[in-house]
Amino acid sequence: MDRTFFIYQDFEVYSVDEFSWQKDQHRHNFFELLFIEFGRGTHVLNANQHQFKSRDIYFLTPGDVHSFKTSEPTRFHCLRFLPGFFNNEQEIDELEKLFHYHNRTKGRLTIENADRLFVESLILKIIQEAAHHKKRHYELIRYLMHSVLQLILRYGAVDENVPVGKPTEDLKVDNILRYIRANIANPQKLRKKAIADRFNVSENYIGEYVKKHLNISLRRYIQESKMHMIRERLTQSDRTFSQVGAELGFADSSHFHHFIYQNTGITPSEFRKTLKQ
Repeated sequence: MDRTFFIYQDFEVYSVDEFSWQKDQHRHNFFELLFIEFGRGTHVLNANQHQFKSRDIYFLTPGDVHSFKTSEPTRFHCLRFLPGFFNNEQEIDELEKLFHYHNRTKGRLTIENADRLFVESLILKIIQEAAHHKKRHYELIRYLMHSVLQLILRYGAVDENVPVGKPTEDLKVDNILRYIRANIANPQKLRKKAIADRFNVSENYIGEYVKKHLNISLRRYIQESKMHMIRERLTQSDRTFSQVGAELGFADSSHFHHFIYQNTGITPSEFRKTLKQ
């Protein structure tokens, strides 16, 4: 078992070669870009099992739970960071919008081949810079990470100007989850009728479709998505409850407090304390 581990402020680079290895289930408190340079095995992410292979890339966010088991020699590269690693708050807000929609479907990121090669080269360059500590290596790592994340955002973004088209072309679970993510702060656009209209299907069908593919109701998925973003904001910042509620489209503080209590059984203040603990 060979390991390399480099720690910076709000950022870690971690590489490991494993021949026969099982990583127990654990919860993340940071963002992580995970690149499988080579190897095969099983990755369980948020209770969904995926068979990983060479050149797979995963993007994990705070709150994700996962475990690994290799079936052949595998090399992992992990780039872990907290929001403080980036100076631009808008970039962090964009990253938060990615959250775990892809973890409920394919698990791994879907990136076109040309861009995938570029992302892989950037990741390996970050590993190289971390290992050799050349002049201005920390600044270069920051810029390289910025480029990697912009490419990830390219494939996680939703183009609201694209025509809806036929249901058979547009009605894909990834498209539905992207739409929800893009409109998480707009309750009107998250109504079942609004989502059904967006994809040219009936309200009953959109509910059945999501239930079939995610094994969870549309309403519950939206609630979990909001809770995920609330958890991130309360953990990673000093925002007030009013600020968090306003950012996520709650009408007022009472609605926000009721939503937290409904989903956790405790008050927002108690919930924030448990997160800190």
